[in-house]
Amino acid sequence: KAHKKTTTATATTARRISKNEDNNNDINDIGGDNTIWKFGQTNLHQELRPVVSSKLLEALIQNKHPEEAEEETAQQQSLLGNGDFIMSDWRKAWYTYANTDTNTDDTHTQCWIDEKTGYASYVLDDNDIQGSLPDDLIGTLYRNGAGKFGVNQQRVAHVLDADGLILQIHFTPPTSAASAANAAAAVSKRREIRVQSRFVETKGFLQELDTNRFTMRGTFGTGPMGDEPGKGLNEDPVKLPIWAKIKERAFRTEIKNTANTQIIAFGGKLLALFEAGLPYRLDPKTLQTVGEDEMEGLLVKGKQPIRMKGIPEKFTPDSFGGAAHTAHPKICSRTGNLVGWSWTQVGSDLEVIITEWSTDGFRKIGSSTTLLNGVSLAPHDVAISENYVMFKINALSMNTMDFISGLKGPAESLKMDGRAGVKAYLVPRPTSPLSSLASSSQHYPIEVKIPACFSIHFSHAYEDTKTGNFIAFFTGWPPNDSTDFLGAWGGFCPNFEKIPPTYFWRLEIDPQSRETVDLSIAPGSANVCVEHAVIHPNFTTKRAMNVYAVASNLNGDSSAPSGYSKHCVEDGHSRTKLQMGERNDNIDCYFFGMRYFAGEPLVVPKVGADKDNENQAYLLGMVFDACRQKSGVAIFDLERPLRDGPVCIVWLKTAVPHGLHGAFDPNSDQKTSYFA
Repeated sequence: KAHKKTTTATATTARRISKNEDNNNDINDIGGDNTIWKFGQTNLHQELRPVVSSKLLEALIQNKHPEEAEEETAQQQSLLGNGDFIMSDWRKAWYTYANTDTNTDDTHTQCWIDEKTGYASYVLDDNDIQGSLPDDLIGTLYRNGAGKFGVNQQRVAHVLDADGLILQIHFTPPTSAASAANAAAAVSKRREIRVQSRFVETKGFLQELDTNRFTMRGTFGTGPMGDEPGKGLNEDPVKLPIWAKIKERAFRTEIKNTANTQIIAFGGKLLALFEAGLPYRLDPKTLQTVGEDEMEGLLVKGKQPIRMKGIPEKFTPDSFGGAAHTAHPKICSRTGNLVGWSWTQVGSDLEVIITEWSTDGFRKIGSSTTLLNGVSLAPHDVAISENYVMFKINALSMNTMDFISGLKGPAESLKMDGRAGVKAYLVPRPTSPLSSLASSSQHYPIEVKIPACFSIHFSHAYEDTKTGNFIAFFTGWPPNDSTDFLGAWGGFCPNFEKIPPTYFWRLEIDPQSRETVDLSIAPGSANVCVEHAVIHPNFTTKRAMNVYAVASNLNGDSSAPSGYSKHCVEDGHSRTKLQMGERNDNIDCYFFGMRYFAGEPLVVPKVGADKDNENQAYLLGMVFDACRQKSGVAIFDLERPLRDGPVCIVWLKTAVPHGLHGAFDPNSDQKTSYFA
């Protein structure tokens, strides 16, 4: 199978092991980290658990994958999907982007990365390809996520405060003469795969580079540290005492735009996105940062997305009066338009401007403004259908004084009520016939009450042709007692004992009666813990049969992601209910192994495929091998079951930190791209 390449211990690991090979009692102290060979915490297992299996321990000592990775696929998969992972491996997945002594399989270090800028550029060779690279996968894969985890040996307080790292992987046609139109029929020859990377050089990034210290506050708690010494970028972050936080951060309300959340290619632009600021435009050839993009005059540089309600303009701070753009725009599968939205907090209300853009020079097609009353926080993601944009509002409230005083970042200051009912707003799209009615009617936006749940990311939505109901699918948390919004992602890396299990949900709303018809776990998805659900890009606003997601386990736990799952969401007969801890073996899924971690996938149609056939596509997902400390792109053929494994893994020369979102540009021209 494509993933089964393993290596022996690196020189450094071997030296550490030699000190402990005769002392099993000290085996967990290798490298000075007493959690190095313990199972990570999960919702079902609140404490770190020791490794007791002699075979697993032997594999860890030799820096190999345990024997489950060497089994035949069917047997292997029956041993995986239980949420077991090694905590020290999970920490490695969140190391800052830099050269390591495991960048190659040799005993010497190859410096592929300029650690100051994150720049790397190289061409992969045949030794980097496991399996068979499909001839009809052509284009450019982009990925964005946390990359630079601090400055001057000070690690960020929360992984989502790290600077954005852009990764570009260009899959050239099989032959120089082959074009996108005939590539599927071309004779397979050696492929050139070019890899490039670079940090997004935002305003805050450049300030920190110049001063060698944190200069701005982060969304999730990072901020100026004064003269406090750091422990290292790959060590636990330093915690400031309360008085020092107030001294260094009070009344400093400008938030650093890390541009670390999403990347899209559209209308001739390549944009790195961050949900509380302006997009940053990048040069698609070099990945160098061009600067903030004002989206054809929609946004204003240097202004925070705040407007004071009822206060004369002359009394408001000069920095107020701007807008921020979402990190999660959508592409309409019918029109090809980019449907984006920007937001401004107006007192206790949220003003949203929905804008649709054409691929032709990023030309604005239509725009509309809506005030969502009583909404004090912009949602992370939305769902679109042919006629609507749905804003689902989670039960969150903000302690403003915690933020103003400098004690907490804005996201840290949020409190969640996991048992409270929530609401959604259906707002007509600017290009919908309903939009003209919305401007002259009190009927819109449509406000609907929804039972308690917490939504994170939406895969797709559509309007049912029989009932007219709005149906959306999303990943999120069930009703729970957690009050801490993403706090468990703080510290060195996410801690799953504090994170509620993330399931895949189906939501159905009747726009006429303004009522929730159904909120339930999606068919066939019981106890499958998943995130980042995606579909074929031609079904964003349509009834899709299949949804794919990064999977953590099959028993309803909350644990590190290590595989992918396929959800047949329109199978009305698959409504099985399971107790937490019970395993769902009826779902098509694939897990790489205990010492692998998987990232958000993308569905990429095959060159020349039938656009209405969901199966004529590939699933691409980043995978990290903790043994080799390398990352790669796993490629699954969706005309085969996921459980058969990837047809190919393209291994990079280095490790890439566990990231967030990405896009695939099929023509490498930035005109349009596939993204979640």
